[in-house]
Amino acid sequence: MPTKIGGFDSGPGPVSTGRAVKRGDAARSSASGAASSSSDAHITDSARKLSELEHVVQSLPAVDSSRVAEVSSSIQNGTYQVNPERIADKLLQSEKDLAKLV
Repeated sequence: MPTKIGGFDSGPGPVSTGRAVKRGDAARSSASGAASSSSDAHITDSARKLSELEHVVQSLPAVDSSRVAEVSSSIQNGTYQVNPERIADKLLQSEKDLAKLV
């Protein structure tokens, strides 16, 4: 069930325009070559774990509705407090985590 926040729908978007796409000869020959060598492919433990994590993440809701309700309520009540140090720490940690991926 998609959730709308601020007028934006979090549901999945369109995948294609509905037009057929023709492949060139190079794409066909590389695709057929990949298909013939697929019996030699090996999935590593890391790839398997990533696949499992992807399935877990996909099963989670895109929005934590209870947290949204909690924050909305505290904003309406005037009790919401912003912690700039925590925000800065989280941003720095996010940057460090992203730098490790590159």
